[in-house]
Amino acid sequence: MFASLGLIACAMLLAPLLARAFDERAGWLLALAPLAVFGHFLSLVPEIAHGGALTETLAWVPALEIGLAFRLDGLSLLFALLISGIGTLIVLYTGAYLSDHHHLGRFYAYLLGFMAAMLGLVLADDLIAMFVFWELTSVTSFLLIAFQHDQAASRRAALQALLITGGGGLALLTGLILLGSAGGSWQFSGLAAGAIADHALYPAILTLVLIGAFTKSAQLPFHLWLPNAMAAPTPVSAYLHSATMVKAGVYLLARLNPALGGSASWSTILITVGAATALVGAVLALRQTDLKRVLAYTTVTVLGQLTMLLGTNTHYGLQAFAIYLVAHAFYKAALFMAVGAIDHATGTRQIALLGGLIRHMPLTGFAVALAAFSNAGLPPFFGFIAKEFTYAGLIELGPAGWITTAVMIVTNALLLTAAGLVFVRSFLGREGRYPHEPHEVSVPMWIGPMLLAVGGFVFGAFNNLAEVWLIDAAVQAVSRTTVPVNLYLWSGFTPALLASLLTVALGVLFYLQRTRLRRRLARWRVRWRVSGDRIWDRLLKRVFAFATQVADRFQHGSLRQHISALVLAITGFALIGLVASSADDLLWPEVASPVNVAALLGCVLAVAGAAAAATMPGRVALVATLGASGLGLALVFLAARAPDVAITQLMVETLTVVFLAQVLRRLPPTRQVGSRKPAARRFHALVAIVIGTVVTAMMLITVSQPLPGNIAQWYLDHSLAAGQGANVVNVILVDFRALDTLGEILVVALAGLAAAPLLGGGRRHRHAAKRIGNGPRDEHPGGAGEGSADFASVLLRQGILPLSALLALIALVRLWRGHNLPGGGFIGALVAACAAVLLALAFGVDRARAALRLPPLALLAIGLAVAVGAGLIGLLQGQAFLAGRWIFPAGLALGTPLLFDLGVFLTVLGAVLHMLFRLLARET
Repeated sequence: MFASLGLIACAMLLAPLLARAFDERAGWLLALAPLAVFGHFLSLVPEIAHGGALTETLAWVPALEIGLAFRLDGLSLLFALLISGIGTLIVLYTGAYLSDHHHLGRFYAYLLGFMAAMLGLVLADDLIAMFVFWELTSVTSFLLIAFQHDQAASRRAALQALLITGGGGLALLTGLILLGSAGGSWQFSGLAAGAIADHALYPAILTLVLIGAFTKSAQLPFHLWLPNAMAAPTPVSAYLHSATMVKAGVYLLARLNPALGGSASWSTILITVGAATALVGAVLALRQTDLKRVLAYTTVTVLGQLTMLLGTNTHYGLQAFAIYLVAHAFYKAALFMAVGAIDHATGTRQIALLGGLIRHMPLTGFAVALAAFSNAGLPPFFGFIAKEFTYAGLIELGPAGWITTAVMIVTNALLLTAAGLVFVRSFLGREGRYPHEPHEVSVPMWIGPMLLAVGGFVFGAFNNLAEVWLIDAAVQAVSRTTVPVNLYLWSGFTPALLASLLTVALGVLFYLQRTRLRRRLARWRVRWRVSGDRIWDRLLKRVFAFATQVADRFQHGSLRQHISALVLAITGFALIGLVASSADDLLWPEVASPVNVAALLGCVLAVAGAAAAATMPGRVALVATLGASGLGLALVFLAARAPDVAITQLMVETLTVVFLAQVLRRLPPTRQVGSRKPAARRFHALVAIVIGTVVTAMMLITVSQPLPGNIAQWYLDHSLAAGQGANVVNVILVDFRALDTLGEILVVALAGLAAAPLLGGGRRHRHAAKRIGNGPRDEHPGGAGEGSADFASVLLRQGILPLSALLALIALVRLWRGHNLPGGGFIGALVAACAAVLLALAFGVDRARAALRLPPLALLAIGLAVAVGAGLIGLLQGQAFLAGRWIFPAGLALGTPLLFDLGVFLTVLGAVLHMLFRLLARET
């Protein structure tokens, strides 16, 4: 299962390159990845069909009992086959449908990323892992829907889908956390049904989980985003509606049915909301004139029916759920791809302009006919069996079931009418008024609809195949008790059969009277004057207006006011904590460090520098005094026997001075720092004194409290024995807490990428002439090709060359020795950055870039890859991510923590130099 996700992820990464090299033919290569995944899951069908289940687990956050656990049972296997199988056909279809699009490779990457997210969602057994994949489907679907971002409709639909499903995701996360706490397990397979149903948190869990599922699967009143998502290209619509995102909410409900189902509230909510959604979707589908929107609203209808069937929790109802799930995936994907083919061949999807297409597109027409018959619920198609079992499951509920059955008869009759619009109206009858001459589409565009439509026929005519190998195992995974599964096309004259006959008769009548029905629906819409989209737009407009008012009040542009408000808020919360503390908490630390001359000098220098920065005029003085204050802190750290921290502080202060000096010298000159008003200066001084006093008190109280356990002693005892290093600080950073460090260097990388365009936003200076020998140099400081005029001295430049080389050597030594002596990847990177900055200031950025051999961005990317790769080595050997693995050639300890430290070195160096080079190369 992990290999399957990895294969799809690799295909996603390679998609842009393959699309650039092979154009639309890349689809045939990329389709091999989901096809291989489909074949893998298909090979597991016999084992799962006989009641087996497969699990794969990787430790993720062991302390919180959170692991990346995958579990394959009947339900997840059914979804995995649909996702990978239909995904293969969609990838092939995309190559032909978007063959002339200049961003085809990007679309492939988005599509395959979406596929991987959905596979992870249905395979995940861990609650938190499932939620991560859940959110990934929202993000990737946003990218897919907004693919044609030059169109306002696409941007609006993508934002709407993201806000609705994202809001539901927040509710779902809360519900899953409560579910894991109440159920006693963070895995779906370990949830105890009885313990949850009787728990006091059950109503809150049920409400939050249902909100998340309903927003994802477009249940009333959250159904707005799904039809609007038709602004996406047809491959997205076909995949989104048949086997992926809209089914995610239904999948979650099915997965949690054994744990949360069975209660009256569960059944009542699901049946009521599902039936209402189905009816509304069917009515709105009949009103549409665009074939894609007709199909979109019928998807809303089917999602409502699937939700309703889960609420029945009857034998027939659960069987109908599994059957309908497969039948709908088959015919809906086929119909969407066929509608895209119609649009591609004729230039329109408007029903009024279509007709007689069977003469021009016989292969597509045949596939549409089979899929439409299954959609209409006609025998011997799989859709007919789904409708039969739906009626049987509802009738099992008694009087309430009969009422729901009547609603479903009307709903399914409207679905039959919609199927008639897609096939009869479009392919039969007189010739349509096409924008251009229609033609049969290429093989990749009709092969998918044909295979899926034939699949719906085969599964219906030979239903024992689906029953034995797919449906039975899926039903058992969904049900709370063992359910006997028996699929059939004919079981005699039953109430369900009579309901089916009534549905067909009513559907034919609706189709014949479709014009009158549409006219009445249009008239009713005018009178009703209620539109979900209009409500959404007004709500969003008011939210943005409120946000604007808040922003105008607080985002006033005064940094001093922002800092003052922040400081006062921190002070207020700290004082609340101090007041709430008992007298025993407010103690002076019992153990104090001995008086040290270096520490005293450092304190004096730090305080004097800070005081000077607050009072001295001029920006240069400000930089100098802040640097002096930082050096004082470095002395304090050194006196406290923290050489790693002291060296880091020293390097950071050095680079900070360079940054500030280069930035401030480009600003207009000023003689005064701070406010000119005496009252404001007194207020600022008061704020500074208050925050200083409060923070000092908080630190004293914090260090005076006893810590549970003795984590420091544990690190000291295990640093050399388990981490193979005598430098405890570095071992903590690259081994014991390597995951934290990975997050930190990722933040450094992102900060560097974000800040560099701002620092180098001006025009880069271009020299009028190339440098020849020791000719005159450009006077612009930090030019790309020449050094700063401040470094024009020949002696100074000649001295900088060996100094830079020495600093580079020191950086490598710090990197290598950091595991046993003060140093490490972070310190080494800062030292190396200082060496590169000296070269850039003296000889220009181009010279510094040439000395590096690789661009800073390449260093950054390689560093992140090396750091992540070091963690994957542990995973490949069955250990936790970033677990240290060691070898001892000739007694020398070499391990993944050292490789990880190299990744830290390259990432930090690349990020810092990327910012500095952009700043130094900027024209003055």
